[in-house]
Amino acid sequence: MKNKIIFIINPIAGKGKGRLIETEIRNYFRLKSVHFETFLTEKRGHATVLTNQAIAQNPKIIVACGGDGTINEVAQALVGSTIALGIIPIGSGNGLAANLHIPKTIEKAFETILNANMNKIDAGKINEKYFFSNIGFGIDADVINHYAHTKTRNLLGYIAASTKAIFKYRPKKFSIELDHQHFLEDNYYFLFCSNSNEAGYGISFSPKAKLNDGKLDFLAVKKLNFIKQIQFSAYVLGKRIEKMNEAKVLQVDSIKFRTQQSGTIAQIDGETVIFNENSIHVCIVPNALNVIVPN
Repeated sequence: MKNKIIFIINPIAGKGKGRLIETEIRNYFRLKSVHFETFLTEKRGHATVLTNQAIAQNPKIIVACGGDGTINEVAQALVGSTIALGIIPIGSGNGLAANLHIPKTIEKAFETILNANMNKIDAGKINEKYFFSNIGFGIDADVINHYAHTKTRNLLGYIAASTKAIFKYRPKKFSIELDHQHFLEDNYYFLFCSNSNEAGYGISFSPKAKLNDGKLDFLAVKKLNFIKQIQFSAYVLGKRIEKMNEAKVLQVDSIKFRTQQSGTIAQIDGETVIFNENSIHVCIVPNALNVIVPN
């Protein structure tokens, strides 16, 4: 049904906000005489399964209700589709929603869905999967890994995870090929590819990144001593990372990462992923996704 809206809800997102939002959706959209359905996810990866099932109904919009991880899972199935992605941000970081200026208040987010103003955005592709905000190796992935195991899913929890990672992380060696013509090799503290200018909690490692410029913003930071690590954090918070001598900031179409490590830890849109391959290919897919945004 072309005018139907389907909501995919992560019930444990936002400290349990997800459990309440189904009722709010029903109360709001029934009054608007909108044909809709709601589905709750049960485990990691389930949102993609539910989205694939929902596509068969040919709805107008499929809405991800959750954080960046839930949005990623829903959007995975919508790349290249005419069906638009809607977002109700109820996660902890909500980086992509912030970049798209999706309202934080539930009712305003509902109004955005109803207005159905659509933009196209790019997607990043890493091997055979997509990302929509960013991917990271090095300390970024380590921070997310620590954060996944903390009970405090907010900015304080993120700061605590970052502090733990700073003291424990050891740089790892990567060989990097940029756009098939530039080559880097070193022990890296931080490697980051971004489609979005927001990583969550107002933090940005790529403040100049745009969701629809057909480019990835690439950041590489070599091995740092402890003082330099503190400086790195200050540059990030000040959104001036390109001023740091140890940082290389570039816009690219494709990147190949090679490593001799087995089980390389990465973060993709705020979720920890382990790559068992020694070669990881990242590229941009322009205009890959229709997204509902405010007018």
